[in-house]
Amino acid sequence: MPLRRLTTRLLLAVSVPLFLVTAMLLPVLHVHMETRINGLHTEARAVLKAGQEALTRDVNESLNSVLALAEMPALRHYLATHNTPTLIEQRYSLSEVTQLSHFLDTIISHHPRYTKLVLIDNQGNEVLRAPQSVAPGAQVTGRRHQEMDYFTEANKLLPRDLYLSSLGQDLHYELVDGDTIPVVNVSTPVFDAAGRRQGVVLLSLNWSYLTGALHQAMRLTHEGSALLVNAQGQWLLNNTTLPLGAAHFGVALATLAPAHWQAMAQRHQGFAVIDHQLLYFQTEDIRTQRYRSLAGNIYSDHVYYPWKLGVLLPKPTWRSLIDEETTVLWFLLLIYAVAVAFGVLWAISSQRQRTLRRAAQRHAIEVSDLYEHAPCGYHSLDESGRVVKMNRTELAWLGYSADEVIHRMAYRELITPDTRPAFDKAFRDVLEHKSGSAECSLLTRHGEQRHVMIQASAYHRNGRFVHSRATVFDLTERKQLEEKLREQAMTDPLTGVYNRRYLQTQAAAEIARSRRQHYAIALITIDIDHFKHINDEYGHDAGDDVLQAFTNTVIQLLRQEDLLCRVGGEEFAILLPNTPLAQAVQVAERIRQTVQTAPFKVHEARSERTLWLTASLGVTSVMAAESTLKAALKRADIGLYRAKEQGRNRVVVNDV
Repeated sequence: MPLRRLTTRLLLAVSVPLFLVTAMLLPVLHVHMETRINGLHTEARAVLKAGQEALTRDVNESLNSVLALAEMPALRHYLATHNTPTLIEQRYSLSEVTQLSHFLDTIISHHPRYTKLVLIDNQGNEVLRAPQSVAPGAQVTGRRHQEMDYFTEANKLLPRDLYLSSLGQDLHYELVDGDTIPVVNVSTPVFDAAGRRQGVVLLSLNWSYLTGALHQAMRLTHEGSALLVNAQGQWLLNNTTLPLGAAHFGVALATLAPAHWQAMAQRHQGFAVIDHQLLYFQTEDIRTQRYRSLAGNIYSDHVYYPWKLGVLLPKPTWRSLIDEETTVLWFLLLIYAVAVAFGVLWAISSQRQRTLRRAAQRHAIEVSDLYEHAPCGYHSLDESGRVVKMNRTELAWLGYSADEVIHRMAYRELITPDTRPAFDKAFRDVLEHKSGSAECSLLTRHGEQRHVMIQASAYHRNGRFVHSRATVFDLTERKQLEEKLREQAMTDPLTGVYNRRYLQTQAAAEIARSRRQHYAIALITIDIDHFKHINDEYGHDAGDDVLQAFTNTVIQLLRQEDLLCRVGGEEFAILLPNTPLAQAVQVAERIRQTVQTAPFKVHEARSERTLWLTASLGVTSVMAAESTLKAALKRADIGLYRAKEQGRNRVVVNDV
């Protein structure tokens, strides 16, 4: 017997601590996973913004270069002399041609994003090229561009208009340093001072170089990939190895990853979870106003625009989280080991149990301390309240870059109008008393609000105020979690009606009100007949469908002040304020008859089935002397059991 008892205690000492530690750690790990996912959201938005800025910058510089070249007096003069029937040497000397050619060669050689620069006359003949392929001043032959899209389209444009060849069906490639690379041709017409058309300037952009800069700007701290496709879904980046497969320039994303392309094609921007991957994307159109810079209008084949810029990240899993953070795994194993050891030693010695309990409490305090000191925001303000420093955490909360905020914005502009008085008072306290705090709401760039607590102190040097130093704690998740827990504590997650806890709480308040106002309260308990047979025959999913449909049916038969609650698996209770017993019996009978005659539909694997249900009900009154609902629930349950014993599908009153 002592050995059996010791074995039982050891089993309890092992199983109970394991269960308790798991129950304690699950919420913490869940919050940790949500924090990781939120971090990925923030990183993806920042990477997309960096990629968009890099693409904007490079394209703008290229377009401005073409326009600047088209307006060069030397280049205009060269084209004008070439289009003149007289000899070129009489109007443009060989040294001037050589100087112009060397100048254009210098532009190409010092800008890796350009592959070539071509000067074309009105007849489509090439008159000058950089880098040089013939001696300066020599006749250029064999190169005619009159059938090319960049020449024919540019000839239709007005001054300062641009034409871009499409990265689409007709892909342009060039041989550069032994490698075949895709290029984007940019062309613009050249006009002389009198407005006469003299030719076309063609500048070819090294698309591999531009996308390399885009990759550099969109560097990810986590394993992930950048995406860029045109409006037809064709891949626009260099050869890339994706989780979806090998992607090379021009491949159709619809073939490589149909689900990803469908998600990107349906919206201009957004976020999607596909096959355990997180996809973030936005639309980029190089023809829009922000890309035009000095240009008038930008033309291209609209079939291949706009582009989609995206980021593909692996969705975090528990396994990946543990693989990346082995310290967490060892920490969890340590907690489990300590808990089991604590239970075993408790079974052997009560004194050792108290010692291990104190150790476990110390570990719990350490875990709580780690949770309470999560990363927070920091900023500094000058005497006028203008931001002089702000950390990246707070900038990410607000959705601004450092250049947009630091030395440009007053922090008061970031506070919502209704909480600015609290901030103003706290900032005056910092200036006058060296410290202050306030609970405020920050207004993000996208119009969202973040509830924060700001604690600030003044920094002085040689007796003079330099700036304030503030710590900002984000209260948004805590407020959302409190609201979520409050809602979960009151309602049943399956049916959406209130639960037993809320019934007990509301009943106590209703009973107290009935004493003051002298009205009757009735209680009905309901149990669906043969509900176990439904679960066994059709499955628990069908049982859930029945419970939801049953709840909706009963709610339609009640008044607004009546309270329907789910108190068990298939058992419900209805609290009827200001209702005599006789009227409550009528309500119960109406519910029974409605349930008996109403068809209930449940969904099976590939079909829908109609079930016919009945219910047993118990009815009682809540006595004026009772302060809780416990006794009334017991009486109503006795009536319910009698209804089942008498053959089910009936109402039994138990008011003794």
